[in-house]
Parts: sequence; structure tokens; C-alpha cells
Amino acid sequence: MKVNAYLKVIQDMAGIRTKLTHNVARHTFATTVLLDNGVALEVVAKLLGHSNLSTVQNYAKVTHPSKINKRAA
Repeated sequence: MKVNAYLKVIQDMAGIRTKLTHNVARHTFATTVLLDNGVALEVVAKLLGHSNLSTVQNYAKVTHPSKINKRAA
């Protein structure tokens, strides 16, 4: 996947030790951009293409149970 090659360049330039991959980017997007900014779990599931909330809960490492009960406005 070409995305991983681009992430490798970014990783090297930024001196990041963790291997960056497409899946790491999805996880980061789900947690830091969506969930941490109050986007409803149901919306995150749809954006990530997951069919059930339990997958998103595991994938995005939901740490605040209150986010599970939020509904999209």
C-alpha cells in the first residue's frame, strides 16, 4: 500500500520510533480527532466502516464510557 510508504517517510523525517501504518493512522484518527472531540460512537463506526459498536469500542480504545451513549446531532 503506497500510503504506508508515505507514512514511513513522515516517520523518518519526524524521528518517530513507532512504525506508522494505515491502521495506526485510522486508530489515531478515530481516537484523537473523532472521539476526543465528542463525535458520537455511532458516527465513528460508520466513518470507519464498522457494522457494530463493539468493534469500534475495541478499535478506538474508548476510555470514556460517556462517549458510548452520545448520539449524533
